[in-house]
Amino acid sequence: MNNEYSVKDKLTLFFLATGVFCFGVILPDSLSTHVKMVHYAAHFGMSFLLALCFYMICTVKMKISKTVSYTVLVTATLFIGVVYKYWEIATQGMIGNYSFHAIIDLTGAMTSMSQNLSGLFGAMLLIEGLLDRNLAYTALKSGKLHMNNMGKMHVSAPMQNKMPISKIKVANHFSDISEN
Repeated sequence: MNNEYSVKDKLTLFFLATGVFCFGVILPDSLSTHVKMVHYAAHFGMSFLLALCFYMICTVKMKISKTVSYTVLVTATLFIGVVYKYWEIATQGMIGNYSFHAIIDLTGAMTSMSQNLSGLFGAMLLIEGLLDRNLAYTALKSGKLHMNNMGKMHVSAPMQNKMPISKIKVANHFSDISEN
């Protein structure tokens, strides 16, 4: 496991954190009222969850490359956000009664998409900063992650002592080692 970050990795993490802050807090004015904070938390949380789930399904279950996984998670998360916003607009009876521009302004569609992007960037920040470098993804790529017959996963560590555990002397109150 290589835990050192290159300059490129540090810049990637910085720009993702900047994207989370700009698209989530600054641009949509998410912290001005309690209602806007709750709206921001809902959009951020759902986009974060969807993106993280799509990434884990693509990399762990389907063993797809990182580039394709990112393409899938960005496309699927934003598509689900757009479908949800369209469903919200359609159930309010606005389609046909207002112009497209008025609908976008009245429903806050751009604010919602900005907050969805913030959640997406947050998930990518977690993936790049933690998952890709330190956790399951690295164990999967190393080939040390194994599954037993019951479906339980474990990481196999390299054996430092080749001697079977039954042959190792254990100190107890009857042995010569413990007499001091």
